[in-house]
Amino acid sequence: MTKTNLNCDIDSFLGKYYSFKDVHSPKPGYLALEGKISVLDKKGKLWGQFEILILINKVEYPYTIPIVIEKTQIIDRDWDYHISKEGVCCLDIPHKLLKSKKRGITFEEFYRNVIYPFFANYHYKESTGEYANGEYKHHFEGIAQFYQEEFDLENFEDIIALLETSIGGIKHQPNIECPLCGKPKYKKCCRKKVYSLKGYGMQQLKIDLVLFRQQLLKRKKVLG
Repeated sequence: MTKTNLNCDIDSFLGKYYSFKDVHSPKPGYLALEGKISVLDKKGKLWGQFEILILINKVEYPYTIPIVIEKTQIIDRDWDYHISKEGVCCLDIPHKLLKSKKRGITFEEFYRNVIYPFFANYHYKESTGEYANGEYKHHFEGIAQFYQEEFDLENFEDIIALLETSIGGIKHQPNIECPLCGKPKYKKCCRKKVYSLKGYGMQQLKIDLVLFRQQLLKRKKVLG
């Protein structure tokens, strides 16, 4: 997709979201949008507003994830609230964002499905004590959570076997007993997971494999 496509997507967005405007970017090579997000509850009552800055990589678009900075400092600068000390928002589990990046985004859709819900979720948590779509963790715990939720895997050895199969391009016969989890047929369980994993990119899978091996080794040392 070209720069022209990005401009068209931004023009469409600005034509619908009047609180945003195109501003000078503090980061070279990025298009910058600045504006307010107004969060409403189910009854249409205003929960609050945030002033934010959105940075979009011009060269990589649509294969990129926008950087979102909360400028009003309403949200405590703490990873418990998924925000850095500099105000950069951790919009979702990194692996989910990586998959969106590889698939390609449309900015307006990304705003509706990822950016706005991030800020709406903050007010929901402040009101109810928990996030509407559940909590997500950070660092290695976040990676482990991803494999648990996305692939229904908690055992590190099973995750390592899955990663090794995907990275190594190992092909198993579809109708044999699954060599990864032991279920009756490989094609009905882990084969789908192997192909799905490839969507996250070989570099990320290799990083994950190293991390899970390290964590498994630590566990074994603790258990003696």
